[in-house]
Amino acid sequence: MKIRKYFASDMKEGLVRIKKDLGSEAVILHSRRVRRRGLSGYFTPRQMEIIAAVDQKKHEPQLNSVMLKKAVEKEGQISSMAGELETLKNTVSELSTAASSGSAGHQASGLMSKKKSSNYWRSYLEHHDLDPNLLEEIFVEAEVEAAVPGRMSHSRMAEILQEKAGSRVSSTAGFNSRSQIFIGPTGVGKTTTLAKLAARSSFNFNEKVGLITIDHYRIGAVEQLRTYAEIMDLPLEVVINPQDLFKVMMRLEGCERIFIDTAGRSTGCEDQLGELLPYIDLLLPADIHLVISATTRRQDIGYITERFRRLKYNRLIITKLDETNAYGAALNGAYYTKLPLAYLTDGQRVPEDLKPASEVDLAGLLWRSG
Repeated sequence: MKIRKYFASDMKEGLVRIKKDLGSEAVILHSRRVRRRGLSGYFTPRQMEIIAAVDQKKHEPQLNSVMLKKAVEKEGQISSMAGELETLKNTVSELSTAASSGSAGHQASGLMSKKKSSNYWRSYLEHHDLDPNLLEEIFVEAEVEAAVPGRMSHSRMAEILQEKAGSRVSSTAGFNSRSQIFIGPTGVGKTTTLAKLAARSSFNFNEKVGLITIDHYRIGAVEQLRTYAEIMDLPLEVVINPQDLFKVMMRLEGCERIFIDTAGRSTGCEDQLGELLPYIDLLLPADIHLVISATTRRQDIGYITERFRRLKYNRLIITKLDETNAYGAALNGAYYTKLPLAYLTDGQRVPEDLKPASEVDLAGLLWRSG
């Protein structure tokens, strides 16, 4: 077996070099991101280190044949032993192949099965709008684990990929702070999600709950939350400017948990995002939930998570899972932010259509119909 180490800017470049050097039968044994050697390595992007190998057994029979031929020539018995040596060579080759992998046919079938299964699952996960870099990472790891002799079943390949995808996502349960703030773009379901969590805290955990809204921009926003507050018999305070927060928090002093609704912000408008900062600073420490709809494209999720970062969010909520059949948003959000998922919602019912992320097989969402 020939084993070689390669360095490339990314996996795609590395695979091209490996295929050119070792051929299409080469297998990746290991890969990782490393810094270039020397001082310059600290000022340049990490590169991909890839260890690949190719089996050279197919050349061994030719070598053995040459050696045996020389031995026979030395004894002067080529004419009488040529037939016997050819038969012996074929027998040894068959036994060697059978001992190592069952048969050449089975080995080729196993490789074909792995390739076919890998291509299927890559196409399947692309449908779920997974980030290309995340997709490449889990396939590199999965293919290393799958690079063993023999057949790899379709379902086993799915299990490996699901395990690798799941390792990229963390979740959190419950609340760490008295104040629960909900931020995010317009139309993602912040107010409904807040109502679900407030009802859960009040009815399921018997907490004294108070509600605050600083969403006085959207027509009907205060009325929507006021309706929820009246149904759940919870106090609601409306805050017009940051200076009102101190008085409002004093009036809600007896509440164990306070849920704060904010106006949906235009992701591309710095001024609108900046308007929320004074409120958030006065409410700290707090659990700040960035709410993202599951219908959001991965490019937009990357944009949203980056633009809202200045508002100091520390956990994620994914909403509207019932409105899509592509579930990459949860994994993309966790991958971009490296923050835990707190809750998922999949309907309008309050509080039923809400699940703690810690109770959901997050990676398994992708395999619902696979």
